[in-house]
Amino acid sequence: ITALAHYYRAEVTRSLAWRSRLDLTTNWSVGTTAAFLGFGFSHPEITHAFFLFGIAIAYILLFVEARRYRFYDAYEYRVRLLNQHFIYGILNNRLKMEDGAYWLAEIASDLRYPQYKMDRVYALARRIYSNYIYLFLVLIAGWLLKIKIHPASAETWDQYLQQASLGKIPGWSVLLFILLFFIHLLIFLVIGRRKRGGRDVFFSPT
Repeated sequence: ITALAHYYRAEVTRSLAWRSRLDLTTNWSVGTTAAFLGFGFSHPEITHAFFLFGIAIAYILLFVEARRYRFYDAYEYRVRLLNQHFIYGILNNRLKMEDGAYWLAEIASDLRYPQYKMDRVYALARRIYSNYIYLFLVLIAGWLLKIKIHPASAETWDQYLQQASLGKIPGWSVLLFILLFFIHLLIFLVIGRRKRGGRDVFFSPT
């Protein structure tokens, strides 16, 4: 029990460390989004391509955060096992530490063969659902507004398409790309709303 108590404290500390790293990456993303919006609209000479670069930076940070989220989830899994079996058992005088106990075998297996508890796609979807959908929507809205006002206020759809072009890439192609990007965000949003089941619920088998 003494060894498990020290181990529990260590796992909580490691879980909180990864939680802090998650928050740090989110802060970077929020700060980056604000910087791109402020800089993009405060300098009239900057084209709408600047916001596309901002979307790319935010997506890179999304990948970094999804990786950190997978690590956090893996360590938080152990903490939840200890909470629901070790701490709960002590508080209710129902601690089960006999050979073959489910939670002991699960922790031992996870220590010997550590593994992620979610795949990369689901981790990306969860971070998009939690935070990044709002950041991408703000950047896309800023991008569309920048096209509208730069280099002159677009009065017609043809003028808007002309101002949306990137070099030799026509405006309709650029808009189509952003539309596909938005659809892919919606797909991730749906995936992120799903409950995983399985190892997401921690109960001893009956």
